[in-house]
Amino acid sequence: MLSLENSDNRSVREKNRSQILQAIKMQEAISRIELSGQIDLNPSTISRAVNDLEEMNLIREREMGESSGGRRPVLLGINESAYHIIGVDIGATKIIAVITNIQGEILEKYYYRIDYSQGDVVDISPELVLECLERVLKQYQRNQSRTDRIIGIGVGAHGLVDKDRGKVIFAPNFGWRDIYLQRNIEEKFGYKTIIDNDVRVMALGEYWFGYGQNCDCLICVNAGYGIGSGIIFNGRVFRGHRSLAGEIGHTTVAEDGPRCNCGDYGCLETVASGPAIAKMVRTRIKRGRESIITEMVYDMSQITGKLVFQAAKEGDDLSRQVLEEAGNYLGIGIANLINIMDPELVLVGGGVSRAEDFVFASLRQAVTRKTMEKPPPISPVKQGEETGAIGSTVLVLEELFQAPESFLSEVRG
Repeated sequence: MLSLENSDNRSVREKNRSQILQAIKMQEAISRIELSGQIDLNPSTISRAVNDLEEMNLIREREMGESSGGRRPVLLGINESAYHIIGVDIGATKIIAVITNIQGEILEKYYYRIDYSQGDVVDISPELVLECLERVLKQYQRNQSRTDRIIGIGVGAHGLVDKDRGKVIFAPNFGWRDIYLQRNIEEKFGYKTIIDNDVRVMALGEYWFGYGQNCDCLICVNAGYGIGSGIIFNGRVFRGHRSLAGEIGHTTVAEDGPRCNCGDYGCLETVASGPAIAKMVRTRIKRGRESIITEMVYDMSQITGKLVFQAAKEGDDLSRQVLEEAGNYLGIGIANLINIMDPELVLVGGGVSRAEDFVFASLRQAVTRKTMEKPPPISPVKQGEETGAIGSTVLVLEELFQAPESFLSEVRG
């Protein structure tokens, strides 16, 4: 058994490695001298920690830096190809599985589209998630010369998720309750697995690899089949007391609005989600509004948010009007979050965000009207529909970067 003194020394060394690894991540390349200027550690401690990280293959020497009067310094950077991570985004409308390097660059990906044509709840089993993982792993094994670099699996799951227990508490669109998904995946594949909510991992993906880098306070809104938000506060995911923080879709924005699946009326999801947009168009067509959509479908049940966007691009007035209205309501919801959290940046992902040309003008106008001061920048996510899958890998990377030696010792057995 380690003595308390030895244990404390190991803890300090691990903390030093973590500081240095994260500082190197923030730069494309940085010298040892520059590290000592950024981190309050003496040069010998930095040199020892750098050597440790090089032995773990987490960093490597890159090109020579510019000289400031003496010898040119050797620059250090992340060794992006040393380890790989699997990320799975189990969203309400699709499952995306990717394998990335530790810089978030996608090496392999696999998509599974979820069909809602038969109703609001679909028969998606946890076994289907395992099948998607198998498929992306087979692609990886065919294309990679080495398959021993994978150090873990991160999963972002639709619905309420207990991260600490590795459990999906409730996924309404799939009819899931109390699914121990982390355990199922670890037993099947043998890799360390971490799960969290799909919108929170979207925020993590943008914070680590997207437009949200270096933002201490960031809000990422997912507006698609449902609406939710992930909040980064002081550089960490904010979950709230019961892991319910960010449920923007069930805030009231239309007092006399439609009834929501949650039982309340006028929730943001009822007026700005993809299904809500489709429903508004169907209702107005039935009331006599003209639209080219009637020429694009056989019956009204085939109208989707994606189809409304397509019609808007082709000049359909009704579709453009409904998308602008959805943008206005989405802006009201986002303004509420801005007034509470005061973020540096707001990013919007999901299917609705892909109708940017017809949604964002009214969204930004509503935010400007409803916020106390000049609002922060608002833009679509950088990484598109892969944001959540890439963000899922960050669940693994967070643990790696916080305690590199301990993490690698654990996953290597």
